[in-house]
Amino acid sequence: MLTGIIVGYDPGGNGNHGLAALHIKDGKATSLETQTMETAEEVILFLKPLSSILAFGVDTLTCWSTGASGWRPADRWLRNQYQDVRNSVINPNALRGAMCLNGVAVLIEMAKVYSSSVIITETHPKVLYRCLFQEVYDYTNNNAAMNISLAKAIGLNIAETANEHEWDAAASALAAFKGISNCWKHDLHNINIAAGERLVWPSSNTKFYWPE
Repeated sequence: MLTGIIVGYDPGGNGNHGLAALHIKDGKATSLETQTMETAEEVILFLKPLSSILAFGVDTLTCWSTGASGWRPADRWLRNQYQDVRNSVINPNALRGAMCLNGVAVLIEMAKVYSSSVIITETHPKVLYRCLFQEVYDYTNNNAAMNISLAKAIGLNIAETANEHEWDAAASALAAFKGISNCWKHDLHNINIAAGERLVWPSSNTKFYWPE
C-alpha cells in the first residue's frame, strides 16, 4: 500500500508558486498542506531534501510537440472534450512566462534528483475542475465550495487553500494520487500523435493522468 508524500506544484511568477504536499498512509490520504513560495528556486530547495515522495503533479508542459503550433495530442483532446473551457488550453507556441519556464525548470531538477523513482504527471487544474465537478473554474468567487469539492475528491474532511495557486497545486497532487493509485488509467500522453509531428521530452517520460 502506498505510504509517503505526493507533491503538487503550480508554477507562477514572483510570490505565486503554489505547492501542495498530500500525505498518504496505506493508500489513503491523511492530510494536505499547501503553501505559496516566492520563486522556483525556493520550490526546488524545499523539494530536494524530501525522501518519501511518491509522485509529482505539475501544471506545465512535460513534453513538447514538433508539429504545427506545438499542439500536442493531449491539448487537442482536451479542447475537443471540454468545449466550454477549450480556451483554457492554449496553443503551446503562444505560451509564455512562469507556466512553461519555471514549471519545466522544477520538472527537470526533480527528474535529476529522483530519476525514475518518482512518477511525474502533467496536470491541467482548471480543465480538471470542469471535468470533475461540471462547473467552470472561478476561485475568486467560489473558493469555499471549491475547497470542499477538492477535499471530497481527495478523501479528506477538509482542504484549505489560501489562493488559486495553492488550489491548483492541490489539484495537481490529487491527479498524481489518483494516477498512481490506478483510479485514473487514462494517460493523455498515450494518445496517438498526428502525421508530421513527434513528442520531445525535456526530462524522463511523464504521464498525464486523467479521469476516464
